[in-house]
Amino acid sequence: MFDWLKSRLSRPDPIFDPSWHNILNSGFQHWSTLQPDELARMELLVARFVHTMRWEAANRFELTEEIKVMIAAQASMLLLGLDIDEWHDVTSVIVHPSNVRLRGTHSTGAGTFTTSPRVIAGQAHYQGPVLLSWAATRHGAKFPDRGQNVVYHEFAHRLDMLDGTVDGTPPLDDVDAQQRWVDVCTTAYDTVRAEGSPVLRDYAGTSTAEFFAVATEVFFNRPLDLCEHEPALYRELRIYYRQDPAARHRALAGGTPPAP
Repeated sequence: MFDWLKSRLSRPDPIFDPSWHNILNSGFQHWSTLQPDELARMELLVARFVHTMRWEAANRFELTEEIKVMIAAQASMLLLGLDIDEWHDVTSVIVHPSNVRLRGTHSTGAGTFTTSPRVIAGQAHYQGPVLLSWAATRHGAKFPDRGQNVVYHEFAHRLDMLDGTVDGTPPLDDVDAQQRWVDVCTTAYDTVRAEGSPVLRDYAGTSTAEFFAVATEVFFNRPLDLCEHEPALYRELRIYYRQDPAARHRALAGGTPPAP
């Protein structure tokens, strides 16, 4: 029964092509913020993603090496500080050239549903595929200051799904960490729904699951703003992801990293 594990351990790690640095340095702004030890782990994660993930192109779209590398790098950013090396339960990544128009009944949050068509840039299915728009993926990677990143968003959903419940609370270390997470996120979620937020877009108030996904986007894309407006939320995300994007930004600007 352990033959599959022996086979996995005996296989050499996929190789990160050095030419991918050119793709990532020009198209993925966060790549240049990483320290050497972070880059070493990211190279391993990206290579595994590119070579072991099942890729599917929608609408006769051509999947290039650039597309695969860009998606792999953004998905891998979420795993950089975690004790997770692969997205084992993602069955495939389905890439569309642009946003997708869906029909049928779907939830609008708060227990309400609609049959109106909707346009999406991504979608994560429990123990299934992740659907992504390449146009949205490329834009989010190139312009992080705008706060949105469809890859971060959909793969945050997949982290949320790891415990079998899509509730905005990913698997945490212990009961105390879970309670602190729930307390902090519930307060921030309720505030977004009641008053809005200067840093979290309104979609974060759709559900607790969407709150976590949107908060993850802002944590990586606008960390200094999140530190300023939602310091408790930033702290919980920093503890969970074991990364400090605000420190990276301050270091690049020649400032002092924030205290733990």
